[in-house]
Amino acid sequence: MYSFYTIVLNIIKLFIIYFYILIIINLKLSNMKKITLVLLFFTFSYINAQSLVGTWKMRPQAGALGVGENQGDISWWSNSVNDLTTRACYFDDEYTFNADGSFTQTFGSQTWLEVWQGVTSESCGAPVSPHNGTNSSTWIHNTTNNTLTINGTGAFLGLAKVTNTTQLTSPNNAPASITYTVTSLSTSLMTLDISYGSGWWRFILVRQSVTPTCTDGIQNGDETGIDCGGSCTACLAQINLPVTFEGATINYTVTDFGGNASTKVVDPTDSNNTVIKTIKTVSAATWSGTTVGTSAGFSSVIPFTTSNRKVYVRVYSSEVGTPIRLKVEEFDEPTHSCETQVNTTVIGWQILEFDFNNQATGTAVFNQNYQFNMMSIFFNYGIEGATSGEKTYYFDNINYGSALSSDSFEQSKLIIFPNPVASTLNIQSETNFGKVVIYNAIGQEVFNHDTNSNYEQINVSILNSGIYYVKVVHEFTSSLIKFIKK
Repeated sequence: MYSFYTIVLNIIKLFIIYFYILIIINLKLSNMKKITLVLLFFTFSYINAQSLVGTWKMRPQAGALGVGENQGDISWWSNSVNDLTTRACYFDDEYTFNADGSFTQTFGSQTWLEVWQGVTSESCGAPVSPHNGTNSSTWIHNTTNNTLTINGTGAFLGLAKVTNTTQLTSPNNAPASITYTVTSLSTSLMTLDISYGSGWWRFILVRQSVTPTCTDGIQNGDETGIDCGGSCTACLAQINLPVTFEGATINYTVTDFGGNASTKVVDPTDSNNTVIKTIKTVSAATWSGTTVGTSAGFSSVIPFTTSNRKVYVRVYSSEVGTPIRLKVEEFDEPTHSCETQVNTTVIGWQILEFDFNNQATGTAVFNQNYQFNMMSIFFNYGIEGATSGEKTYYFDNINYGSALSSDSFEQSKLIIFPNPVASTLNIQSETNFGKVVIYNAIGQEVFNHDTNSNYEQINVSILNSGIYYVKVVHEFTSSLIKFIKK
């Protein structure tokens, strides 16, 4: 429901628009200039119409709040999907910007509390003064410098502990005012950034009582994902190993941090292949990298074993000796991680082996009990962009346990033909192999055959057209080769 002040304000806006148009019509200008002025006015009106007035909540999605070293970076910590349940008392908190300039917070009987607020552990509990919404407060939105200031002791947005100078260690230290940077604002979503001195927090809020659409950036209505599913377009499948960046049914979004800029592009050496292009910009940090997928990680845990902790990645570098680091972690517990690093040995494409038994210097050893389901790659690790200058890299074909390759398997002299294939796929090796497995582009097994031969003919006519991978298992090795079904 809109307040009386909101209704009055909207009526005033309508009268202003009416009189402005009358003035333009009566100006001694050409019709084209009059039309241009009207369009400019409506553009200006639309931009300024993205008013904060109304009630907002934290966006009920993974990554709605997070923290990192730089603005927009949430690599240190961000909320997970599971937090929407465990911290439900937080995600139902309301922040209301009233048209008269007053600001109110509604927490109900419980909100999320942290240890600095006097509780023994993080949990839902009764709001703690002065961060309980009882003090009067106001708001000021400066559209010139894109700032939002909340005045009133204990008033805040996102997290109570985050201020412009520090993170609170006691409720008694609450400031009288907090200013946020309004990074983006639409009719449905608002992104706020705030530096607390040692890092940056990001908060994404969603306006309440907004009619659901397929482009509002919120999972609402009958959607099964953000702006997809239900009456919207089909949702993309969550990324999983092996990662090939092929096809249009998988969410191959990659997430940059620290100054990287990555996009999915055509392989510069093979027009039939799709890869990720990563630019380490001149402003990139020493630790800049790219997460393979979104902050939700892979759809399943990487199946590491005590005998095989290897991941293979096809990479492209224009220099020999480029240090490339690979990190695996639990997407909702970033302290559970392991990192390893190798250097490129050629100019151009090569397949690198990352063995997590050999952890990078100064990083944690591999813990078999961790549920690793997220992966990030760091090109030219340890060197900042300002020192190296802008560098461009590519990566593709990420897999656990064995390498994905479009070439013959060197150790066993394995070949497949024809490729592309319409009906019969021939597999030939210098040595006998024991198993043939075929996977589709999203990693689903579509064929499995035991054998003891160095030559097999596989009928693939029943397969749909597209990209597949054939895995051939030898006594001590295995290989995974891409082929195209016509």
